[in-house]
Amino acid sequence: MNSRKPRGKDDMSRGSAGDQIAAIAAQFEAELKDPRKPFTLLVRFRVKEGMEEKVEAAFAAASTATRKEKGVMAFDLNREAKDATRFVVYERWKSLAHLEAHLRTPYIATLRDELEEMLAGLAEFHVLVPAGE
Repeated sequence: MNSRKPRGKDDMSRGSAGDQIAAIAAQFEAELKDPRKPFTLLVRFRVKEGMEEKVEAAFAAASTATRKEKGVMAFDLNREAKDATRFVVYERWKSLAHLEAHLRTPYIATLRDELEEMLAGLAEFHVLVPAGE
């Protein structure tokens, strides 16, 4: 399992949002043997004290729309049992193209903007592929 922190808004301020999403997708593609096949994405992040319920509300709005997307197999927000400020998003996608399309939706752009104010540090991204591939 590889972890990394895709470049944030500050690192990509010169490019458009579409350019930023393409760069993020390229980082994930580098870890995939075949970007046309299903894969899992784990996103781990910590939020500022007192922001836990706001995070859950923001994800609830985005999750409803996300689960209707053609390429999503799973999209679940989880909170760590021992630390309420730590979250993990479990995402399963039919392909990288489906994830990239998801990242371009208006509700995910809204979610990213909302989370930016609540995060305590950078999110970690872990790309997972089925064992044996």
